[in-house]
Amino acid sequence: MTEFKLSLTGLHARNEATIQATQDWERGRIDSALLAAAFRDDTASLVRLQKDAGTDYITDGQMTTAWQDSLRPITSGFSGVKRGAMVRWYNTNTFYQAPVIDGPISSDGKAIWKKLEHRFVREGRFRISLPDPLTLSELSEDGYYHDREKAMFAFAEALNGELRTLEENGVEYVQLSSPALVARFRGKPLNRDALMQVGEAVRTTTKGISIGTGFHTFFGDASPYIPDIFDSIPTSDIGFDFTQTDPEALTRTRKGIIAGVADARTTYLESVEDLKAKIELVADRTGSRSITLAPSSDLRYIPRISADEKLTRLGALKKVLGGR
Repeated sequence: MTEFKLSLTGLHARNEATIQATQDWERGRIDSALLAAAFRDDTASLVRLQKDAGTDYITDGQMTTAWQDSLRPITSGFSGVKRGAMVRWYNTNTFYQAPVIDGPISSDGKAIWKKLEHRFVREGRFRISLPDPLTLSELSEDGYYHDREKAMFAFAEALNGELRTLEENGVEYVQLSSPALVARFRGKPLNRDALMQVGEAVRTTTKGISIGTGFHTFFGDASPYIPDIFDSIPTSDIGFDFTQTDPEALTRTRKGIIAGVADARTTYLESVEDLKAKIELVADRTGSRSITLAPSSDLRYIPRISADEKLTRLGALKKVLGGR
């Protein structure tokens, strides 16, 4: 029997008050204390919404100035990595500062933990999303290793220390986000050997970790990697962006599925009935014992009111499916 869960999958949209406060802070109209208060209020409202919707994990939406983009804590907190030029985040209207590798990559294990709102970690089963080693290596300007595989494993080693610290401090689930695996643009999908290397980097990242782990692919079609992805990636759950990947491509698996069925890139609100039909197909094709209802990717790309309603509808879907 399938257990249906519910969770967000990454950075969440900020509300209008927080956006205005950020602009005021950048222009020197308010101080850092007032900006931090705006973020805390915004995050508290997101936490309440998640509890009302019945999420199985709580996230703070990574809504602080430290998470201006999903790579920022790494580019500002890892040794051997610095922030480079502003680059468009895949084919979205958001940007990130590209990592520039200028020395051996390492971390004291606390770079991510320092950037979280610790009080929200105690609100419930806390979950965080981080870029996977492949994405970090492919988005980096490598001036040190001059080898994508070496850079990927260096990031993996550094991330492992970060995950250990997160686990020690009560974080219960870490999602490794891998748009790089599927958003190949004009390039061909990775071959099976390369996919297995990604899996080994993920294994290095999660070594010695006992908390829940997921590997979520989005911004592209993951079907070329099915069924190999289930055996190659050593995480509890494997995630798919079902706005890009046809559920018909799925195969049977013992892995949990992160089912990105709510389109995080559009304000269009899918009906619960349409979402249910897609989830039932996912369940039928995979036979998975655990399916997490989720947005296709971060919900930061649409207005907060739409992002919140996407989550509310996923919560209604969970109740329809009998999830607890």
